[in-house]
Amino acid sequence: MKRHPLSCRALKAAGYDPNSSVLELEHSNGRVEQYLGVPPKTWQGFLMSHDQEKYFRDNIANSFLKIVVEQANYSRF
Repeated sequence: MKRHPLSCRALKAAGYDPNSSVLELEHSNGRVEQYLGVPPKTWQGFLMSHDQEKYFRDNIANSFLKIVVEQANYSRF
């Protein structure tokens, strides 16, 4: 899925597949999550939001089934 860069501190990029209603988010720490069953209206609201991190927390994070695709990249040093 093609991801688009975001200008958030915590969220690096996001992509959406309208055929499967899957929203994919890449966090700044490298963690990639997919949210299932996200309507196109929610995706558009996220993109158009002036505060995408807040929109994500308020409207997506706890509202849709989440699948972790890639774990965060934590440095050991």
